[in-house]
Amino acid sequence: MKKVLLFVAIVACLVSCKKDRKKVIIDDRGVVFGTWELRAVQGGWGQPQIFTKGNGNKFTFKPDSTYIKYADNAIEKQGNFSIRFIGEEKGARYGTLTLTDPAYTDAFSFKLDTIVVGTSAADGPTYQYVRVK
Repeated sequence: MKKVLLFVAIVACLVSCKKDRKKVIIDDRGVVFGTWELRAVQGGWGQPQIFTKGNGNKFTFKPDSTYIKYADNAIEKQGNFSIRFIGEEKGARYGTLTLTDPAYTDAFSFKLDTIVVGTSAADGPTYQYVRVK
């Protein structure tokens, strides 16, 4: 009987162990910090454009509300940003992202390790970024 109970306890422990997912750092205002690399652009009538890992087109969002935008691993723009969350649907949070250089506001959503900026409404482009740091 003791062997059966021990076996059940071991199986229960093994089943309850789960692989941890990447944790996205979010402060109390709901801002996502880290580096995000461009992986796809789509919208309008054209075919999606896919980017490979390490392409050098990325954003870094810092806790002091500043950002750096890189194109081919070179700084293209930098300034301040703000994020306003509006809601959540199917595990994805969404809202607006505002950048200061140039002054720009667009819709965005994020889920786990992916941020999508833009909207395909009225054939506008969407930019999909994946968390790299």
